[in-house]
Amino acid sequence: MGEVGTKLIFENERVKVWEFTLAAGESIDTHTHEHEYLFYPIEGATLEVTRASGRVDLVTLDAGKVYYRTAGDTHSARNASGTRYHEVLVELKR
Repeated sequence: MGEVGTKLIFENERVKVWEFTLAAGESIDTHTHEHEYLFYPIEGATLEVTRASGRVDLVTLDAGKVYYRTAGDTHSARNASGTRYHEVLVELKR
């Protein structure tokens, strides 16, 4: 399984903070979100998200908006846009 971001930029006993960047057409390996998390797209895009079940969703993530997700999701993602996608993702540890 892969990591939830492309670069770990901070970690302590309460949070992990990741930078996550995908060039146009680039993918991130399948990974599982073990913790609740929120993310903030700095450069938005549409991602093709493939779930562990095989379901594929096109998800448009807008720059400047904060998104929150619960733990337990397993998926991969591919940038389906013609521009770079860039976000900061914060995992909330228990």
